[in-house]
Amino acid sequence: MSRSSPAGEGMRSKASATVEPAAPLAALVRDVHLALRAAFDEALRPRGSTLRQVGVLAALKQSPGQSNAELARRFQMTPQSMIELLASLESAGLMVREPHPAGGRTLQARLTPAGSAHLRSCRAAMSETEATLLAGLTAADQGQLRQLLERWLSALDRG
Repeated sequence: MSRSSPAGEGMRSKASATVEPAAPLAALVRDVHLALRAAFDEALRPRGSTLRQVGVLAALKQSPGQSNAELARRFQMTPQSMIELLASLESAGLMVREPHPAGGRTLQARLTPAGSAHLRSCRAAMSETEATLLAGLTAADQGQLRQLLERWLSALDRG
């Protein structure tokens, strides 16, 4: 004969059901970052790009002529990994590398017209994905989220 009764089981489950503490904010932000990155990579896959490649194209559009070393530092990559990424973009005709006017071995990267068009296409796909991901939030919630994140980022930059 069992010693536990249905009532005892109910009491045990209530007693063992503890409220989990809220995840640290940094862990939540990390989880959101990972989910966003996965969603953007999925949206970019049909275009043959990754989020990191689009980031490099955007950096070159904003500031043409960056070197491999500058881009590697900006994207927290090893120079060797950035060389591979740039080579893939160059072979796709999305950017070119040219010798620095001052000479030396430094190559400056810049977008091609095809790279600019590809970047526009990727940004459109990312905007659609972001809209889908934010659809569960009201416009007011989205505005508040943006304000809070901008304030937090500003505080971190001053930190």
